[in-house]
Amino acid sequence: MAKTLYDILEVSTSASPEAIRSAYERLSQKYDPDREEHRGNADIRMRYEAVKEAFFTLGSPEKRARYDRSLTPADPPHAPVVAASEPIWTLPRVVIVALVVLIAGGWYIQGKREELRLETESAIAKARAQEAEARVLAEAVAAEKERLALQQERELERKRALQDMRTRSEFERTRRDFERERQRQEYAERSAHERQARQQTTEAQRREFERQRAEAANIAEARRRAAREKEELCRIERQRYGKAISC
Repeated sequence: MAKTLYDILEVSTSASPEAIRSAYERLSQKYDPDREEHRGNADIRMRYEAVKEAFFTLGSPEKRARYDRSLTPADPPHAPVVAASEPIWTLPRVVIVALVVLIAGGWYIQGKREELRLETESAIAKARAQEAEARVLAEAVAAEKERLALQQERELERKRALQDMRTRSEFERTRRDFERERQRQEYAERSAHERQARQQTTEAQRREFERQRAEAANIAEARRRAAREKEELCRIERQRYGKAISC
C-alpha cells in the first residue's frame, strides 16, 4: 500500500496542526542532509524532500482539505435500474453508460492527481525559493555584519591614530616648553654670571682707582712733606749759616 503524506510525517489523519508542525520539525532535523553523517546520502535527501513536501501540503488547511478529499474513495457509480417494462434500458446501453461513467471518473481522478502533483511541485519549488531567499538574506546579513565590523575596526584605527597624533603633539609641545624653559634658565644664569662678572670687574676697577688715587694722594702728601722739610731745612741753614746750602 502506497504511503500517504500522513504516513511520511508519522502522524494520524486526525492530527492537529501543532502535531503536524512538531512532526515536521522533528523529521526535518532527523533527515537533515547537511548533517555530517548524512553527507552524500541520496536516500536521506529523498526522505527530507518528502517530509518537506508533506508538510507544505498538510501544513496548509486548504491544501490539507483538498488532499483529504483526494484520499476519500469516490462512490462507485450506481447502475440505473431498468424496469422490465421499459425496454429503453437494454443491457448494451447500460454497459455503455457504465463505461462512460468509469472513463469520466478516471479522467476526474487523473485530473485530481495531476492537480495534486502540480501543487506538490509548486510547494517544493516555493520551499526551494524560500530557502534560496533565506540563504541570500542570510548572506546579505552576514555581509552587512562584516561591513559594520570592518567599519568599526576602521573607526577604531582612526581614533587610535588620532589619539597617537594628539599624544605626539602633546609630547612635542611639552618638549618645546621644556626646551624654552631650559634656555630661559640658561640665559638667566648666564645673565646673572655676566652681571656678577661686570659687578666684580667694576668693583675691581673701583678698588684699583681708589688704590691709585690713594697712592697719588700719598705721593702728593709725601712731596708736600718733602717740600716743607726742604723749606724748613733751608730756613735753618739761613739762620745758622746765613745762606741756604740745600736750596
